[in-house]
This record gives sequence, structure tokens and C-alpha cells, in this order.
Amino acid sequence: MNKKTVIKSLVGSAVGTAGAIVLKNKAKEFLSSEENKRMLMDKGDVIAHRIVQKLADRVSDKGIPYLNRYDNEGYLEGSGYFLSEPKTDAKWSVGFAKSSIIPEKWNGDLYIGGYLAFPPNKANGILNDQLIRAVAFDDNSGRGINVFAVIDCIGISNADIRTIRSRLKNLINDKNIVSINISATHCHSGVDTQGIWGDLIKAVKTNPKAIKQGRTDDTVSGKNKDFMENLFSVAAKTIEEAVLNMKEGKLSFATLDGSMFVRDKRAPYITDNTLLSLKFEPKDKSKTVQAVFLAAHPVCYGSRQREISSDFPYYICEEFEKNGLDAMFFQGAEAAVATNRGYNMPEGLTWMEGIAEYGRSIARFVLDSDKALYKEIEPMLNVKVNEILLPSGNSVLELAGKLRLVNNNMTKVAGDGDDYDLYFASELGYAEFGKALKLVMVPGEMIPEILTGGAFDSSVSYNGTDWEFPAMREIVDGHLSAIGLCNDAIGYIVPDNDFGSVFAPEHYEEAVSAGGKTASNIMSAFIRLLDAAEKIRY
Repeated sequence: MNKKTVIKSLVGSAVGTAGAIVLKNKAKEFLSSEENKRMLMDKGDVIAHRIVQKLADRVSDKGIPYLNRYDNEGYLEGSGYFLSEPKTDAKWSVGFAKSSIIPEKWNGDLYIGGYLAFPPNKANGILNDQLIRAVAFDDNSGRGINVFAVIDCIGISNADIRTIRSRLKNLINDKNIVSINISATHCHSGVDTQGIWGDLIKAVKTNPKAIKQGRTDDTVSGKNKDFMENLFSVAAKTIEEAVLNMKEGKLSFATLDGSMFVRDKRAPYITDNTLLSLKFEPKDKSKTVQAVFLAAHPVCYGSRQREISSDFPYYICEEFEKNGLDAMFFQGAEAAVATNRGYNMPEGLTWMEGIAEYGRSIARFVLDSDKALYKEIEPMLNVKVNEILLPSGNSVLELAGKLRLVNNNMTKVAGDGDDYDLYFASELGYAEFGKALKLVMVPGEMIPEILTGGAFDSSVSYNGTDWEFPAMREIVDGHLSAIGLCNDAIGYIVPDNDFGSVFAPEHYEEAVSAGGKTASNIMSAFIRLLDAAEKIRY
């Protein structure tokens, strides 16, 4: 290289370096503006959803019915009418049963549900069991039996829940069962029961053609068919056993301060601090049924977990069982709420031991609570479940549904010409135990402030608007708790005014949601549900 070339090279290098420095400084200056950051995040969100929506639009809608042809077989509406007072000679009859949902044998792989991974996370062992627990209630008013069951799993669709109900047709008719409400604990270390944590690449290659040809049985998802068939069978058998096990007794509840067990990871950092304890004491002095309602994500083992586990709820129930009780754990409004395992944890525990101790400490906290806090519940149970339609406002969930990765109920509502709008068909429920305890059965992971209050106002919300609905607890007399992921799993339910870009900090939940109007649709449906309940109250 001659001298002239060397000089040119050095000059060019210096100019390039200077240019890079200028561009870097310009970029730094541009990103120092919150307004510019927001603009980039919002544009990125729009572009990402456009790309995914184009992919979704290319998948055939074959098999998705129009609303006028939607089959709601398996829907149970609850009590035919509501009581204002217990009937004369009313009494509680309650039955409990539990079973493992892990089959002895199965074909193919079992994928761990809860964390996306490439390649997908395959189960390589069993740390502790996954179960379904069911409890049946009857106030002996003649209006029928209501069942509440909970499965140790990441989530379960309304379509699969209706499959379970369909296998109980004879029992429903014979025993006058008016509602069967099935929820998930939402453990992220159990077998995939929704379908989105399997071999996604294989599914994308296989499913579009199979759907177009009407071969939906040949589609691929993260759900193992043998596992799911066993789940359906075991769930139906367990619910039947709970109904057949019913006996008279006393029902009571207490609302305890569980704030030390939970923490929120999303602003405004609000948690449902109420730990609801519900217990049934049989007249014949047999086992007490102890149920705990707490809102916190069972994600203690993290994304590297390969052994099947139902996470901390397993240890809550185990501790109760060691004390001679039958036990249940119900998930609440847990959206971005995580466990607070620092509370009252002995030093020197391993990570695994700490998870177990966290669950056991919750059970001991309930067992050690002041018995005077418990209030007896009058033998009166009112339940109403409504079918609801949620507009598809998230291309990611729409793509997953059209690809049959998930089998959430989808339906089309006709528009102009050949156009249609796509909706998710789901259920929302409400229950009154006596006069003082109420439950809302929510089909997803609800942001706590929708239940408790404290949502962002227009001065700080992502969209600069107010959340215009009252807290659920403000419009219901007595104490209201939530059962999350109940009768469906439609993702996160985020207040419309704070539904933002998935690229924004603390806005991951928007990526796994039915859409930005889901929360207002749920709240509107809840208000209508309460109004409908009043119209059938006597």
C-alpha cells in the first residue's frame, strides 16, 4: 500500500469514526426524550401487530362458525332464581374429591406450559403431582347443586371445560347440577393444557394446510392428546365423586391480611391483599374442607424447570392435608402479581426448599389465624353465569386461535359484504354465599385494581385517559373476591386506559390479551350480570 493510499485510508477511517460518533450522539439525544421513546415503542407495536395480523389473515377461518350457528352446548347458567333469604329448614351440604391428572402412560412428549422456548421445554420428570380438586355445594333450596373445581395447570379453555361438562350430562340431569365452574391455579411448571408451549415451528408448517382441508384433528399444538383425554376423564370422575360425597355441615369464611405474601411487578403496584379462607366443617366430624383464595403467580421455579410441578399451591394443600384437612387453592386477580417469598423464610434454605416453605407458611398462617375472625355463612347460594363475547383485538391471540394452537371458542359476527368481526366466546360468573361473601368468576388474569380500585387516572395512564368504571368491590355489598382463569383462559385483562405498547416497560401483559377493550367489556358484562341477578331475586 503506497503512502497516498494509506493517508486516504486513515482519513476515511477518521471520517467514518467521527460520523459514527455523531450518529451515536444524535441517537442518544433522540432517545433522551420520553416523547421520542414513546413514539418508537408505539410504532414498533403497530408494525409488529400488522405483521402478525397478516399472518393471521392468511390462515383459513374454516371451522369458525358465525354467531347464529354458534353451538353453546355445555353452558350451564347457574341458579334459576336468586334468594334474598335462606329457605325454611335450609342447610349446607358439601362434598369434596381430588385426583391426579397425570396419566400413568401417554404417547409423545409432555411440554411444560408457561414459558416460550426454542426448542420447547419438554418434561423430563415429576417433582410433585398435578391434581384436580372439586367441591360441590347445595343449600337444599331445591334450586340445584353448584360445583367449583380447580386444576393445577397453566390454564384451560372454555371449549375444554364444556367437554368436561358434556361427559357429566347424566349426572347433571340426575342430581340437578346447575353450574360447574372450573378454574386453573395458573402454575407455570405443569403440563401445557392450552397449547402454545409446544413445537411452534412444526405447528406453523402443519396447521394451515390441515385447517384449510378441514382436518382439524391433524393440527399440532403443545397439548398432548392422551394427557388431555385423561384430564377430561379424571375431571368428570372427580366432580361426580364430589357430588356423591356431599354431607351436611357448617360453612364459614374469614378475610385475612395476606399482604406479606404478594408483590406487584406492574405500576401502580396494587395487589389484592385479602387472603380469603373458606371452610366447611361436616356435621359427622369427618374431614374439614379448607379452601384458600390468594392472588399470586405460581412461577417460583422459573423458565428452566423441566420437572412437572404444581408450584407453591401444592405445598399449601400438602400442609393442610398434614393437619387432617381436605384442601383447595383458588387463584385470584393475579395479573402481574408475584410471590413475596422473603416473608418469614428461615435462613439456610435452598431455592427448592424456599418454594415449599412459602406454600406451607401460607397454610400455617391460615391455621394459626384467630378463629373469632370466621363468620358463619347462612345456607343460601346464588350463582349466575353469563355467556359473553369479547372482540378480538390482539393479532397474537387471534393467530394462535386460527392456527388451533389454542382452542378458545371463536365466532364470527357478520359485517358488510363478506367482512366479519372475530370474537372470543367466553363466560363470566357471579356467586353469593349467604349475604356476606361474593365471588366473581373471571375468565382470565385480571389486573387487581379492576377488583380493588386504584387504577391509573388520565394524568399517568398510558393512553392519557381515565378508567371510567368503579372497582368491582364498590358495586357489590359484602366482601367480593375473584376466582381468576375460571371457565376459560383468555389472557390478561388490562384497564383500557393503560393498555399500551408491548415494547414499553411493564407492559408485557398486553402481548397475551384478547385486546385493549377486554377490561371494559368484562366490566360492562359484570354490571349487566349484577343487574340480571337482581331481576331474578326473590
